[in-house]
Amino acid sequence: MTSRTRSLASLIACAALFAPHSARAEATAVEISAAKHAFESALIAEEEQRWADAAQKLREAIAVKDTPGLRFHLAHCEAEQGRLLEASTEYERANELLRRGAKAPDVQKLLEPARAALLQRLPRIILQIPEDVQAPQVFVDNRPYPPSDLALGLPLNPGPHELRVQAAGRRPFRRALALKEGARITLAVELSVAAPPGGPSEEAPAPALPPQAPPPPPARSVEVDSSTKLYLMLGESVLTVAGLGLGFGYAVARGSATDRIDSAQAQIDQLASTGAGACGTPSSEVLGACSDLRSAIDDHERAVILSSVGFATAGVGVAALVTTWLVYPGPRSAASAGRVVPVVGLGHLGVAGRF
Repeated sequence: MTSRTRSLASLIACAALFAPHSARAEATAVEISAAKHAFESALIAEEEQRWADAAQKLREAIAVKDTPGLRFHLAHCEAEQGRLLEASTEYERANELLRRGAKAPDVQKLLEPARAALLQRLPRIILQIPEDVQAPQVFVDNRPYPPSDLALGLPLNPGPHELRVQAAGRRPFRRALALKEGARITLAVELSVAAPPGGPSEEAPAPALPPQAPPPPPARSVEVDSSTKLYLMLGESVLTVAGLGLGFGYAVARGSATDRIDSAQAQIDQLASTGAGACGTPSSEVLGACSDLRSAIDDHERAVILSSVGFATAGVGVAALVTTWLVYPGPRSAASAGRVVPVVGLGHLGVAGRF
């Protein structure tokens, strides 16, 4: 057992662990005995450096009576496990008990230096979010945080963390973090504007027709049918061309994303010694490459989906164009209808027909 552990054990033993002014003055003799046994077990676990077991026994003692000494000692066990945030919370609770009048002079003497040392060990991250981003949402390890917390510096436990920032109309920002004790990291968040799924697509306006004299009734019917068919075919042609453009454009983007995936994976394989799982708990050497790999995979998946949508749209446009051309009546079909007119001539009377 280290000298610091011995001093802490002595501190708790001298802190009037079960004095009458406890917050739980109604504790029974059985509870008091169980709490003392839990405390003695915690001391043995600390001597053997079984910090998690010691912390559990201390919590059992605290359930009977909450004292600054027990909270101080629990903070020490949490810090030894790398749970610096939890240790900071226990120091705050010990300080609150002292403010309420609990008597623990030894704890009061050591509390502030211990808290100050712990704050220096806590890693912090600071985010710089562009001012034009509206209502950003920040998540660390899938837990939401107000953006103001990260603008001032968010304390976190040492170890791996996953950061995600998103906003409406923006591509999400993701970053894997590997924080060391005392680290101070400032990140400039990039939230680029997300393109609409189908891209800009507007139909070309139909050409204006020159003014014409009103046709006779039969010709007017043929003209209306012809114009309607023309507009339908123009719209279907635009749909086909837009679909092909979308399909080929994202096919090219898919190939580019594949190249980026291969490049990022090659860089990870070169820098990391842990192989395919290097990005599970990335080191600082492969942190940027892992972020590039995730971004490239997202772009590849999106390009595959949009390319398929584009080619499917083009197929629908071609099918509609052929159907309109073959099925919709045009001027020739109307003009081919039969006509019968009377014929009067010198010396004869009859009818003439054209089909």
